[in-house]
Amino acid sequence: MRSVAFSPDGTKIVTASADATARAWDVATGGELFSMSGHTDAVNSVAFSADGAWLSTGSEDGSARIWDAQTGALAATLVSTTDTRDWLVVAPDGLFDGSPSAWSQILWRFNRDTRSVAPVEVFFNEFFYPDLLADILAHRRPRAPQDIAQLDRRQPTLKVSLAGGMSANASVNAAANASGNAEAVSSRTVRVRIEVTDAPAGARDLRLFRNGSLVYVKHGDVAPAAGRATLEATVPVVAGENLFTAYAFNRDNVKSADALLTLRGADSLKRTPTTYVLAVGVNEYANKNYNLKFASADATDFVEEVKRQRARVEPNGRIEVAMLLDGDATKRNIETALRRLSGEETGPPAADAPKSLAQLQPAQPEDVVVVYFAGHGTAQKNRFYMIPHDLGYTGEREIKSESGLQAILEHSLSDEELERILEPLNAGQIVLVIDACNSGQALEAEEKRRGPMNSKGLAQLAYEKGMYILTAAQSYQAALEAAQLGHGLLTYALVEEGLKKGEAETPASRDGQIVVREWFDYAAERVPQMQLQKIREQRGLGLARIGERDVQRPRTFYRREMDVRPLVVARVEAAHSGQ
Repeated sequence: MRSVAFSPDGTKIVTASADATARAWDVATGGELFSMSGHTDAVNSVAFSADGAWLSTGSEDGSARIWDAQTGALAATLVSTTDTRDWLVVAPDGLFDGSPSAWSQILWRFNRDTRSVAPVEVFFNEFFYPDLLADILAHRRPRAPQDIAQLDRRQPTLKVSLAGGMSANASVNAAANASGNAEAVSSRTVRVRIEVTDAPAGARDLRLFRNGSLVYVKHGDVAPAAGRATLEATVPVVAGENLFTAYAFNRDNVKSADALLTLRGADSLKRTPTTYVLAVGVNEYANKNYNLKFASADATDFVEEVKRQRARVEPNGRIEVAMLLDGDATKRNIETALRRLSGEETGPPAADAPKSLAQLQPAQPEDVVVVYFAGHGTAQKNRFYMIPHDLGYTGEREIKSESGLQAILEHSLSDEELERILEPLNAGQIVLVIDACNSGQALEAEEKRRGPMNSKGLAQLAYEKGMYILTAAQSYQAALEAAQLGHGLLTYALVEEGLKKGEAETPASRDGQIVVREWFDYAAERVPQMQLQKIREQRGLGLARIGERDVQRPRTFYRREMDVRPLVVARVEAAHSGQ
């Protein structure tokens, strides 16, 4: 025996053993109730949840497991990677959640066959489930759409190379390039060939990325079962390293392994980047029942600090800003701004459009695009919706009919619409911050706490487009508690503390700069701390109306490849100096 735990009601004892099992015993009779097996090494610890509903075990195999305390059924496996902050939660039916960098490091093994393994990432489309552990522990019983073991796991095989017929100064030998001896590409574009060399279960929805940013997509079928296919795409090249990554899915939405090609862009391709900032803040809605307090101030403060920091990071670069506040923050204007950045709309904006939209031009591969939204938002049926000024609903704040909800959704901007608009956007780095702080009360989804922070649609958008996305879903009460700050909690943590005070810099790095992941991770940890502090203060005054379980954590989504070339958002020395 390695560990022993009593249930809160005193009726059960659970023991953890060196034989890789844990067992539950009846206190009154001494009889064994059930055994829990699945760990592959000694189980060193065991504990009950406070309500007695769940058991947790920790093992020398590097995992912790959550079990149903009544039946002994496995509910989830928790894994963290060595020497990193990456993590994964997996349910027995294949649903998973975790940090993007862990998706390729942790493997599924099927039927105890060490030869039948695949990284969890290949099942992203159907089995990624944000906030999986929270939903399991809240007894919401999330279920996979199908049995993961029954999927056709035969992945298509892809190859990426340069297409023939290129000019001499753009010709690159891929093998030599991989070793660092390749001639640099001096042309602004290259033609890339993507070959499906083997597709036993078909190939569909092919995508090509450059340095983590989507540059080409082929929707629908690419190759039939057991077939082959060749596609070519003309794509831009930047100075320095250009890592091209291609993948496709089989007929069961199982992702292929990544196919890679690395090219080196010549120094002659260097271009000073432009940072485009689109900020949307909605205090005043067409329906005054939905008015907010801090959204406009949040958008303004966010823009000013991002401008200040980008000028420090890229002193020779340009910064172009478009602000859409209150009545200007219509769905049409938001879409127009994004289409101008993606190049789908050019020329002068409409006569009645805000003048700042004229500052937005088609983004180039070296450019940075930052989109900020503060206002109402909601997640419905795995889709996320940003709710603009013209929300299409005139009734009371509490929506009592399906038609009222549907009217708002139709007038809102969904993650699917965002993906379609942003698909041709060719910026090197794209950042989306969604401070939809009142979503929990404004539009309750089927589960009251469900908000944009755990929207699979946003995760899909980040993964498929190559974006950094940070979302917040705070309760209505917690947002009001920030009145003395003059901001929503997320923006306060990001701007006032994270950037202006430089607190987002990871203590372990101390490299004088803040990158996107550090910035977002800081906000994700800081916002719940601020909320809990406010709850405790209200409890002291007898005013608390929400419990600690209502505190919600902002959520970050991004492609794992983007950590290789992270976007620097601030210089810490300047932030600390107050200049």
